[in-house]
Amino acid sequence: MTVSEDHGRTGGGVCPFTGATAEETKQDVTGPKGLPLVGITMNLGLNPLDFTLKTQRDWGSMVKINLIPNDYIQVTNPEAIERVLVSNIGNYRRGKLYKTFHSYMGMGLLTLDDAEWRAHRKVVQPAFTPKRIGASIAETIGAAQDVFDRWERRAATGEEFDLVVDTMDLSARVLGKALISRDLSSKERTFTKAVAAALEVIFKNVSSVEELLVPKWVPIAYFRRKRNAHKVLNKIIDREVRERTAKGDPGDDAAGLLMKSDLPPNALPDNLRTMFLAGSETTGLSLAWAIYELTRAPSVRRQVEEEVDRVLQGRIPTYEDLDKLVITKSVVDETLRLYPSVWQFPRDPVTDDELAGHHVPAGATVMISAFGTHRNPEVWENPNAFDPTRFHDPEEQRRRPKFAYLPFGGGRRQCIGKPLALAILVASVAMACQRYRFSLPLDQEQVKPGAFITIFPEKFPNKGIRVTVRRRDPVVSGVDTDTDTDTDTETGADTNTDTNTGPEQAEHVPAEQERPEQEQVRA
Repeated sequence: MTVSEDHGRTGGGVCPFTGATAEETKQDVTGPKGLPLVGITMNLGLNPLDFTLKTQRDWGSMVKINLIPNDYIQVTNPEAIERVLVSNIGNYRRGKLYKTFHSYMGMGLLTLDDAEWRAHRKVVQPAFTPKRIGASIAETIGAAQDVFDRWERRAATGEEFDLVVDTMDLSARVLGKALISRDLSSKERTFTKAVAAALEVIFKNVSSVEELLVPKWVPIAYFRRKRNAHKVLNKIIDREVRERTAKGDPGDDAAGLLMKSDLPPNALPDNLRTMFLAGSETTGLSLAWAIYELTRAPSVRRQVEEEVDRVLQGRIPTYEDLDKLVITKSVVDETLRLYPSVWQFPRDPVTDDELAGHHVPAGATVMISAFGTHRNPEVWENPNAFDPTRFHDPEEQRRRPKFAYLPFGGGRRQCIGKPLALAILVASVAMACQRYRFSLPLDQEQVKPGAFITIFPEKFPNKGIRVTVRRRDPVVSGVDTDTDTDTDTETGADTNTDTNTGPEQAEHVPAEQERPEQEQVRA
C-alpha cells in the first residue's frame, strides 16, 4: 500500500461507492488529546523524537498535536509535503511559529516570506558557488589537520575523548571562514555553546515550562544561557562591521556581500545570525553522527576505507574528488536520513487546503517532520536501521517519493548551504576513515538523541559521544600498509543496527555475535 492510498488522495471527483464529493469525504486531522489544560505539551517536551515516532505509529502521517499554546498538524506524508513546499507553495507562509526565530534570526533568509526572501538570497548566493565551496574544502582540510593532531596524541595514549567537541570545532572554523573569514572555534567553545543555547531558546519559545511559567527575573541557568547567546553572537557581528568599516573594505565573503548590498541595515546581522545558527551546529553534529554510526557498523566502515584508499591513494581529498566517493557520500546521506539537520519546520496555509485527504484550515500550522518522514515505515524498509545501501542505486532513489528525503528542506526554499554542508561532510568523513578507526565504550553503544532545532546527543553541549581512536594507514597502489591488525571485536553492530529512538528501540548487536559480513549489508 502506498502512502497516498493509506491516507487519501488530493483532488476532486465523486466517490464511486457513496456518491460523495471529494469535499465531503475529506477527513479532519485528529490526534492524541493529552491532559486537560496542557494537552500533550509535557509528552512532547520530555522527548520530542520519541513522541514524533509514537504519534506517527499510532495516528498515521497526518496528526493533530494539541500543544499549549500553539497546536499544529504533524505531517510525515511525502505527497502532502510536496504540495506544501512545491505544488501549492503560494498558499503557504512561514507562519506564526517562525516568530519564535525572530529573537535571534530577525528577518533573514530563514524567516522571510518569498517576496522579501528572494532579494536576500540573491545577495548571498555568490558565497556558495562551486569556487567558494572548493575554497571551503581547502579550509576543511586545514581544520581537519588540526583535529587530527589531537587524535594522533589520543591514539598513542588510548584515552577517551568527546568526539562532538572536535567535530563542532571543525565546523565552527570552516563555517566562520566561509561566512566572515574568521575562525570561530576556541578552546572555551564560546561560539559553539552560544549557538546551542540560541537553538534551545528558539525551540522552547514555542512551548516550554521555562518560557510559559517561569518569570523572566528568576535567575535560572536557562535565562543565563539565553542572554549570553545574544551577547556572544552580537559581539562577533559588531566586530566584523567595525573592523571592515575602519578598513574601508567589506570583503567578498558572505558578510562582505551583505555589507555592500542595498538591503536594509538589519540584513547583515539578521542573515549572519541565521547562517551561524543554521550551519554550524548542523554540520558539526552530522559529522559526529556519521562517525558514530560507522563505528557501530564495521562492515560499512571497511567499504568506506577501501573506497577512500582506492580513490585518494593516500593523498588528501580535493573538491574534484568528492563525486568519486560514492560510498562515502551514501554514508553521509544515510546519516542525514536518520539525523536530519533540522528535524522539523512549520508552514501556515493562507486558505483552506487538502493534504493527503485531510482538511487543513486556513491559519493552521503544518509542521513538516523530516525526522518522522525519514523513518516512515510506509516509505522506508526497516526505517530505524543505518543502511547506506539505500543510496547506492540511483534507480531505487528515483522510485521513492520525491519528498521522502528532505534533510535540507525542499522546493525553492531549500537550504542555501546544502552544497557546502555536503562537501564538508563527505571530505571530513573520507579523511577521518583514511587515517583513523574509532571505538565506543560499552556504555556509549546506544547514544540516545535529543532534539531542539537540531538532533544532538542527549547531554549536548556539555557532553557528546565518548570514543577512543586508533591510527590506520591507507592502502596505496594495492600495497596494504595498515598496521592495525584488530579484528573489530569491540566496534559494535553491523549496517542493519537499529537506531530507533522510540518505544520499539532494538538492542545493539555485539560484534562477537555479528553475522557473516556478506549477510550484513542488504542489497
